[in-house]
Amino acid sequence: MKKTIYAVLTVICFMFIQQATLQADWKFNPKLKLNPAKDYSKERITKDYNTALKVHKRIAASLFGASIDFQVGYGTTSANVTEKSSNSVKTESKGGFNVGAILNLNLFNIINLSTGLDFTKKNFGITLPYTNPLVTGDSIVKELNNNYLNIPLNVTFGGMVSDKVGVTFTGGPYFGLLLNAENAVSGFKDFDFGLNGMLTGKYYLNPFVAIILGTKTQYGGLNNLLSSSSVEKLHTVNWGGFTGVSVGF
Repeated sequence: MKKTIYAVLTVICFMFIQQATLQADWKFNPKLKLNPAKDYSKERITKDYNTALKVHKRIAASLFGASIDFQVGYGTTSANVTEKSSNSVKTESKGGFNVGAILNLNLFNIINLSTGLDFTKKNFGITLPYTNPLVTGDSIVKELNNNYLNIPLNVTFGGMVSDKVGVTFTGGPYFGLLLNAENAVSGFKDFDFGLNGMLTGKYYLNPFVAIILGTKTQYGGLNNLLSSSSVEKLHTVNWGGFTGVSVGF
């Protein structure tokens, strides 16, 4: 009988020690807590996006990484005139639309260049006095609706500020051809040489397509657009904004 009692007591003590040990492990090991099932779909999407982004970066860092910005916008043009005489020459700023396709090139992962075609309406009004001494108290008023096809040669600075947002500044000279020279006043040149600058923000929908929004300015007439009996020099300033789509390849 005593052996039976000893055996029962031994089993009870063993069970008590085991229960205390389990409780201690549960208390000091929070890792044993059960977690609900986790949705890994977001992590998979992020992983796929990062993989595609790395592929795109490898392409952009290759011999010729490139993208094209398709732009549409609106700007205003003002003309600055240096007069030859005391006769008053007046100008009036006017607006006009512009469209463009700008090619961005990464050369050897060292320098970023941009060029392309930029169609810009540089509209302004100009009032010139008559040159005939027999005619006084009157003047010639011209509304110039100038259509220029510009070819920029720019250097680009900037990059990504987050995973989906990039900001760049592009600047340099441009060459412009006046497409409707028949509408210009006498002495107005059909070739324009100037400087341009452009600030562009890009929001990437995916590694290859981005929505763009920016502003640009052009200082034209470094070659003096107009020389006449009343005007010594004329240059233009065009400023505006644009939006569009950028496509990388």
